[in-house]
Amino acid sequence: MQPMRPCRLRVVVPHYYRESESPIGYGSTRVGTKLERSVALGRCLAGVLALNRQAIDLILNPAEQVLEQTPATPLAGTRLAGVQVELHLFVTGGNYLKEVADLFADRLTLHQLDLEDPLQLPLAAAAWLRHQEGGADLHLYLEDDLVIADPRYVDKLVWFTERTEHRYVLMPHRLEPCVAQAPLRLYVDGPVKPIEQLEPVWADQEQEFARGTYWDGRSVGFAEASNPHSGSFCLSEVQRQQLLARAAVPTAFVGPLETAATGTVLGQFPVLKPMWADRDFLGIEHGHPSFLLLLGQLPLRQPEARQ
Repeated sequence: MQPMRPCRLRVVVPHYYRESESPIGYGSTRVGTKLERSVALGRCLAGVLALNRQAIDLILNPAEQVLEQTPATPLAGTRLAGVQVELHLFVTGGNYLKEVADLFADRLTLHQLDLEDPLQLPLAAAAWLRHQEGGADLHLYLEDDLVIADPRYVDKLVWFTERTEHRYVLMPHRLEPCVAQAPLRLYVDGPVKPIEQLEPVWADQEQEFARGTYWDGRSVGFAEASNPHSGSFCLSEVQRQQLLARAAVPTAFVGPLETAATGTVLGQFPVLKPMWADRDFLGIEHGHPSFLLLLGQLPLRQPEARQ
């Protein structure tokens, strides 16, 4: 991808909502969650669309009753001339929050699938993204309750894929803001200990795999992710074509939802995440918190207690 040109971003979001007394694996099937899921979906879609930008902006000049076009100016932390977002929402049957989707109807493409097993919806959306030819530089898969708040999210992904020559996939750190204890945040995809490993594993003991200097001059370290899941993945066009050439199929990972989000790239590319010391370099919010319930239930270890 050449510098100073718009980055074309294709995004797919599988979305399912149906309250049920017998949940099938979606958080959106829990009874009494319609408001929370509506807010999460709205924030997810709005966050994706907010990534759109051009090198120029408009200013309302009320004194002269005119719209001024700003001159193109380089912004810190970017070498892109802009970002063009193409958003696709995948649903099955009538099991989705139509009122929310309708709010964004003129800014996304709705894909209506008819699936006997709704758990296959994420895999179908991820497969469509892998096989969709032309018109995009980056291909982003996003679960429907993830919120991107970083205006330089795309820039960082472009920088990473260029810097690593498309050999690695970068995952964000997924977090839940602890509203009652703000500004504390809970990062929900911490280290995972292999079954055969006996000694404890702590986040601050991870080994640096690579380090690079981002466009704004910041030095960022990366580690191989012991827990690769974040509910999302992003492929460059080069990587998408490599998956097709290999006829790659997703690696089974936990369940169908996690297989779509993580198994699509697992085993095909080494997965990296920013080191914990650099965790704010690339983060994504879990917009319908489900891990905050663990606060007060699990023991809390202070850094000084770790050996």
